[in-house]
Amino acid sequence: METTCSTFRCPRRMPALALVAGSAAFGFPGAAGGAVQVPVAYRLSEEPRLQIGAVDDDGFRFSDVTDAIRLRDGRFLVADGGARNLKLFDPQGTYLTSIGREGDGPGEFRNPYRLAEMADGQLAALDPVLGRVTVFSPSGALARSHHIPEAINATGTAIDLRGLLANGSVVGLRAVDREGTEVRYGDGTGGALIHRDPIVRPIIIDTLGRVTPFLRPIPGNETVSLVRTNQTAAGMDGGEQLLSIPYLRTLLVAARGDRIAIGPIEGYFAFSFDGDGTMRTSAGGSLPEEAPSGVRETWVDKWASTLPAGGERQEWRDRFEALLSSASTPPRLPAFTALAVQGEGKVWREVYDPGLDEGAPSRWIVQDPSGMGYGGTVSLAARFRPYDIGADYVLGVWRDERDVEFVRLYDLIEGPGEG
Repeated sequence: METTCSTFRCPRRMPALALVAGSAAFGFPGAAGGAVQVPVAYRLSEEPRLQIGAVDDDGFRFSDVTDAIRLRDGRFLVADGGARNLKLFDPQGTYLTSIGREGDGPGEFRNPYRLAEMADGQLAALDPVLGRVTVFSPSGALARSHHIPEAINATGTAIDLRGLLANGSVVGLRAVDREGTEVRYGDGTGGALIHRDPIVRPIIIDTLGRVTPFLRPIPGNETVSLVRTNQTAAGMDGGEQLLSIPYLRTLLVAARGDRIAIGPIEGYFAFSFDGDGTMRTSAGGSLPEEAPSGVRETWVDKWASTLPAGGERQEWRDRFEALLSSASTPPRLPAFTALAVQGEGKVWREVYDPGLDEGAPSRWIVQDPSGMGYGGTVSLAARFRPYDIGADYVLGVWRDERDVEFVRLYDLIEGPGEG
């Protein structure tokens, strides 16, 4: 699962559910028109079936969980980014062992990011910092590893590693050379604002390093950076800070088992694919709304207030206003803020709703993989983020009021919706 966050409020609104088998207008193969809208009721058990974690037990205290999966034999595997290792638990949530440690050597991690259980029961972990997939035996012994080939990176195009499939293949986004835009605002005293709008190509990289593009080039993550420059006795120095703007586009990628989901595409669609890149479905809702009145001004005031009063503040304010009034950054709200893939191929999209309080449950739209079956909605517990969604369970991470992390397993209950 991948998420974005926004801080500005807008009128509450539940996007209309539209399920689309595909559209030739978007240039995707195997597309066929048509739309259905059949509701299904989903709900989670009021209390978690299982909770793993503690505040004072180093054996299973979590510091930055990046993924968690339920294995076929009922055990649980958790990627602990803070500890730079994997933690294995039995079906009752009892801690068994830790796998790996921080480092660059065999079986070590810089950032254990995505997990997968392979067909033979072996356990795979993707580390995008090392550009490596490491495979362990079901008990946690090191089996083998494979790197993302140097020849790919040597082309000079960036690869953003996003997901791991059950066959060990990696899902990524490769920047399309000489495509996209970069616009600078300022370049005067003190620095500049840089707006980047790249074009990327979704790819699958198998265990032998073979690359398969599975979608035409699409817009990637839109970013705005603040670059400061200072004159010193030794010359010019400075740094670049990535800014948070609520309506910049973020391309989300989710992968689980042999399914992939990507979106938003064409503004508000999410597409699903098989593990070989074959397109399955597309799903969209309402067109993204324009940002509410005053959002631009609020954002400018927020960032300008962090600068010293006087000429420098006004200079940066002018850069902010030039950026936000440009046609390259239209003030649109996100179509959705997270994607997840259920084990049987359903795609879950989190509804964008900044009107919800921080402690309120999140709301999701569920899309059937056939594109002709059903869709529905489900609410997830406040401060709970899903990682592994099975036919009858949801496994994820919940944070308490002190921001302490716990892995939770909820029952997922499905029933007929109201007409």
